[in-house]
Amino acid sequence: MKQIKRGLMLFIAACIIAIILPGIGAAQQGKPIELTYGTPYGVEHTYSIVDQKWMAKIEKETNGRVKFKPYWGGAVIGGRDAVEELQQGAIDIALINPSTSKSGFQITKASYIFFYGVNDLAVGEKVFKEMLVKFPEIEREYKDMKVLCWGGSMNQLITRKPVRKIADLRGMRIKVVGDVSNALKELGVEGVSMSNSEVYVGLQKGILDGLITPIETLESLRFAEVAKYATMINFYRTHSGMRMMNLKKFNSLPPDIRKVFENNIEYYGQETEAEVARTNQHAMDAGKKLGVEFIPISKEEMAKFYAPVRDMAQREAQGLDAKGLPGTKILNEAQRLIQLYSK
Repeated sequence: MKQIKRGLMLFIAACIIAIILPGIGAAQQGKPIELTYGTPYGVEHTYSIVDQKWMAKIEKETNGRVKFKPYWGGAVIGGRDAVEELQQGAIDIALINPSTSKSGFQITKASYIFFYGVNDLAVGEKVFKEMLVKFPEIEREYKDMKVLCWGGSMNQLITRKPVRKIADLRGMRIKVVGDVSNALKELGVEGVSMSNSEVYVGLQKGILDGLITPIETLESLRFAEVAKYATMINFYRTHSGMRMMNLKKFNSLPPDIRKVFENNIEYYGQETEAEVARTNQHAMDAGKKLGVEFIPISKEEMAKFYAPVRDMAQREAQGLDAKGLPGTKILNEAQRLIQLYSK
């Protein structure tokens, strides 16, 4: 009888241990770290497709210890206040555009004209990454943020009226990035800074005549519905910080998880550019069906476009010098590398 009782007690103890141990393991693992993500773009936009791939990759590589809660279409963050909102912790991670930020990013905004002459995205990326190492002042502009993705693009001129030569731009209101607006004043163009979420209505109502943007926006942002001309200027939008994490949030993560994010910076940028390239071609095909005319432009006409850009780059560089920033050094080195890698 004693042996039976002893055996029964051992069986009960084993059952209790079997029930308790998994609970202890789960408690030790803790709940997944939930990170919020905000973007002005809808869930089906080109950038958002890449965001979802990246999120799945991070979740897999952290063994589920990180989970994301995305807010699409500007539900939480977006527009010209996005940088400040991210810095203040309104959201953990966000897609931002430094060129439309109300303040800061002096070097980044000037770089949109410092890198003139790049007509190939691979060359632009190579030049930028060397510049990022040589001039730490560039990354320092992203105060209170951790850059998770550097992104750039080759942009075209999408307009409501045809632009077959640079003189056709005179009198137009064009949405541009960074300090390009100042350079284009000499061409009679009024540069406008606004978020892409405002552009469709601006074009539709005639408040805006056009914008410099990747071709994929003809489809992803439906610009082909309100602008029927695309002049192929191949204007390089310099790489800049594209997706960011609030720095306090990043520093609060365990070291091994921070490492996963660090290891995926290159992937995030490359996947974004690959997806944009795919959607650019698809958008061209879709645009043609909607009656969009794609207009080639000669090197001679593009030289007219770049003439004021070149002069403005010099003035912007000197302005940064006066503020104690290496403006002229950045401009000269960027142009040296562009010449070197464009051969």
